Amino acid sequence: MSPGSIDTDMGKLEEQKGTAAMLRYAAVKRFGRADEVAELLAFCSTGKASYLTGIDIPCDGGVSGSVTLRDKLSIARKPS
Repeated sequence: MSPGSIDTDMGKLEEQKGTAAMLRYAAVKRFGRADEVAELLAFCSTGKASYLTGIDIPCDGGVSGSVTLRDKLSIARKPS
């Protein structure tokens, strides 16, 4: 599971380094909550996910599905 920007103390540190800039590309325009990540992990540990193997699940509000390489380069080039 690959969490995106999560509203935690550590996540807020990322906000200062430009990660928050990626939220403008997200389908859900906010930081995720720790309980949302926990719910996904809890589901993955149940029998309902018993056929789920060898996959990375992005839990990032849609950022990874919408950010292009050009967007990533633009964000990376911005002075911090």
